[in-house]
This record gives sequence, C-alpha cells and structure tokens, in this order.
Amino acid sequence: MKKNKLKHISLLLGMIILLTACGVTNKSDEGEGQGDVGKVVKFASQFPDMDSLDVHKYTTTDVILPAQNICEPLLEYDSNRELQPLLLETLPTTEDGVTYSCKLKEGVKFHDGTELTSYDVEYTFNRIFDPATQNLNTWLCDMILGGPEMLEGKAESLAGFKVIDDYNFEIELSTPYAPFLSVLSCEQMMIYPKEACEAAGDKWGIDTFVGTGPYELVEFVGKDYTRCKKNENYHGTPVEIDELYVYNMDPNTSIMEYEAGNLDLVKVETKMVEPYKTNEFKDQLVKVDLMAIIALNLNVNMEPLNDVKVRQALTYTIDKESLVQDFLQGNGTPANSIIPPNIMGHPDREANKYDPEKAKELLAAAGYAEGIKLESYVVEGDEAADIAVVLQEQMKASNIDLKINLVDQATYVDMRKAGEVQCPILTWYKDIPDPDNFTYTFYNSAGSQLFSSNWNDPETDNLMKLGRSLPEDEREAVYVELEKLLVEDKAAMVPLYNPVFYYLQSPKVTGVEYSDSMVRFAKTEKAE
Repeated sequence: MKKNKLKHISLLLGMIILLTACGVTNKSDEGEGQGDVGKVVKFASQFPDMDSLDVHKYTTTDVILPAQNICEPLLEYDSNRELQPLLLETLPTTEDGVTYSCKLKEGVKFHDGTELTSYDVEYTFNRIFDPATQNLNTWLCDMILGGPEMLEGKAESLAGFKVIDDYNFEIELSTPYAPFLSVLSCEQMMIYPKEACEAAGDKWGIDTFVGTGPYELVEFVGKDYTRCKKNENYHGTPVEIDELYVYNMDPNTSIMEYEAGNLDLVKVETKMVEPYKTNEFKDQLVKVDLMAIIALNLNVNMEPLNDVKVRQALTYTIDKESLVQDFLQGNGTPANSIIPPNIMGHPDREANKYDPEKAKELLAAAGYAEGIKLESYVVEGDEAADIAVVLQEQMKASNIDLKINLVDQATYVDMRKAGEVQCPILTWYKDIPDPDNFTYTFYNSAGSQLFSSNWNDPETDNLMKLGRSLPEDEREAVYVELEKLLVEDKAAMVPLYNPVFYYLQSPKVTGVEYSDSMVRFAKTEKAE
C-alpha cells in the first residue's frame, strides 16, 4: 500500500509540474508579464491530432474545434438548427438551384486589420481545390463547377466562382445540390485572408492563423494547447471573455484539474461519466445529444462480405440494447439507421434485431453453415477498440469469429483509406444536418473506398444522385427508399448506436454553445 501511495504522490507531483509549465494553473490568468488579463476560460478535451489549425488539411474535430474560434464560414446554424448568415448580409439566393448570389457584410475585419472582401472568399475556395493544399475535405463541396478539374490539375482556378465586386460574388454548381447552403456553414469552409495565408506559406495554421472570428490566435503549441485573446473588433456580438485556452489533455488529468478549479470546462469520456451523475458535480454535468452515428461498416470487396446474405446475417448478431445499457451504461441510443434521428430519411423501425439463430440461418443459406471468420483493425486506446471487443463477444453466439488487430492512428487511417479494413467501425459526427452527409459520403461508388466499404451499387448511386439534385420538398421519399436499401435490403453496414457527449461546466461560466461535436465560445461569459 505504501508503495502504491508513493507512486500516486509522484504522479500527482509530475502532473502539477507539467500543468504549471503549460499554463493551466490559475497563475496563468495573469498572462506573460501583462498583469491581470481579465476573464479567462480554459477548456480541455482529448485532441491528439491537433498538429495544426488549418482545417483544409484535416478531417478531425481535434483541429476543427480550436480553429472555429478563430476563423469563420460564410453561414452558420443557430441554436434552433436554422441557417443564418455569418459573414454574409443575407442567405444566398438562387433562381435555378445552380447559381447562388452572395453579398458579404461590409466592414468585417480580419484580425490583422485587413477587410474581408470577395477576393478572400475566392482565394479560399481556390485553395480548397488546389492540389498543393492536399485538402481532405473537397468531397464536401466538389459540386462547385470546376472543382474536380482543379483537383486533377486541369485548371488553376474555379470556373464556378465569379467575383462581381469587393462584396458581391456568385458561386455556380455543376448540377443542383439541395443542401448547398448547409455546405457553406461547414467549419471546413471557413474563410482565410488571401494576403496573410499566402505570406505564411507552410506555417499557416501553425505560426500564423488569422480569421474574422471572435478570438485571435496568440499562441499555438501543437498537440498541447491553443491560446487566444478576444477580438476587440468582432463583427458580431461583443466578446466577453478576454482569453481562451483549448488544451489537449489526458481525460484523467483534465478531470482532476477541473475538480481542483483550474479548468472551466472539460469533456468527460463516456466510461468515466457515471459518478458525476450523482456526486457533488452532478449539477455541472452537461449532456449533448449528437447528430452522429457509430456503425460497423462492411467491406464488400472482402469475402464473405460480398454476399448480401452474409451482410444481412450480421445485422442480427449484435445486441445493441446490451451494448448501450451494459457497456455504455446507457450513454447512447441503439441505432436503427445510418441516418441519425431528426434528419430527413430517418426511419421508424426497431433498432435491436439481435437474433443469433436467424443469423446462423442466413449464414447457412449463404453456404457458411459452420460460421465465418472476420477481421477488424482499430486504434489502440480508442473507444472503438473497446466496442470491437463487445462485438467480438456477441458475434460468437452466431458462429462468427471476429479477429481484432490493434494499430496506431496513422496505420489505421492509411488502411481505411486504401479500402483494406474488412469491418471498420465508423464514427461520424455530422458536417451538415442532411441525409446526404450520412449516405453519399460513405456509399457513393466514387468515394466509398475511403471508408473501407468499397460500396459500388448503381441502384443506390442513382438514388444518391437524385436526392442531391431534387428540390427540398421532393427529397424525403428518395432518402426513405435509399435508407431501406442501404440498411435492410442490401445491408451495407450495421448501425450500432447514436452517441452522446458529456461535459463538466463550471457554474461560473455561461453561454457556452454545444453544437454536436463542436463547442463555441463566442457568447460565453464568466462570473467573477
């Protein structure tokens, strides 16, 4: 016991030294020789991939969340999930669903004092498709005319972007795309200043990151923390917080620091949340329901998953109720669809189809009466690795042997993008609240390899294309049909659960906005 106690004391001392060096303790509120800087908010979560703030080069929340305090897209969703103009005067207008007219707010300044103009928007959109950028998010907006040609090196600028004057511009699409305005609200579409971004070169997002947002970058330490100060000239509601810190921190350490009063907001891992539902911090616990899906993707290029009966059998092998109630301790909802609730096309059907005998019957009909062997790769230490173990145990009742391989993040991403993972666990938080974001993204034949589904089906491809192009009031019937094909008839995946996030928020702090996986501080206040 004494040995363990000494180890514990040594660990605590080590943490204190580390956290003091990072500026987490309350003494950091005084700044670097600047005296009292006023109201400071400190937020910690797990951001292991926070290598940069350049959202054009990353797909992860680790980069997008800290960056969205600094830079902004043209539009945003409000707390009622309604689209609103952010950098534009009004929502873009279109007469044909192809050409959109946009007008910027006048007088909006970047943090370096230069004014936002149409030329900055043009530069940003061209940068998105410039092959040199190596943007991982072009699929979000590849319906803009000329985007694919730029990516292929056949054009140097977008044919579909036209500057009219300093504040007015037009965006032309190659075909109608119903949720295009939602695309303009994505954080991955945030607007960069042409002059500052070009001058920074490959240091953009690391040493230099300038935007129009409520906070200005002061210091960025990759994989460690982002420190910002309020934008005194913000074009929106005046910012009340003087300094904002976003830390990448071990979940146990962040909880300890929150309880010690050194952090104002922390994300709480699902497996750690139970005590906080009843202890002295229960009134500080915030639950956020997400438009998100955790699912088991099925790689149709790898036998026996090329057989629809095998894929249908897998839909009966997982006890989602037990997964959510026993393993996740009720922190989630069993999923009945790849499309989350509150999004067009979400069905009314029973989520849990657990029936090992039915699964074995379908496997036998496919010629696998003795069962099958499957294989998955997961990132070591990730929650998906724990989920995979639960699935492995549950599948045994259906004569399925699931082998789990633990790898590092880089290896997993490379394998998944190459289409080489047989049963990847898909974790997806919405980019836009639209069924296209949960169907076309993973199952269009042109891009399905990236998520190791390798789905290539003309029938569902045609429905996805149709759903994108129809007027809004005609789309739902298409997605109802598409969803049933993907989830039931052809079984492209097995939906597992819709996740929730938990945070501990100091009672001194108000006005934090939780938008699915994003946390926004533009309207945050802190009591003395």
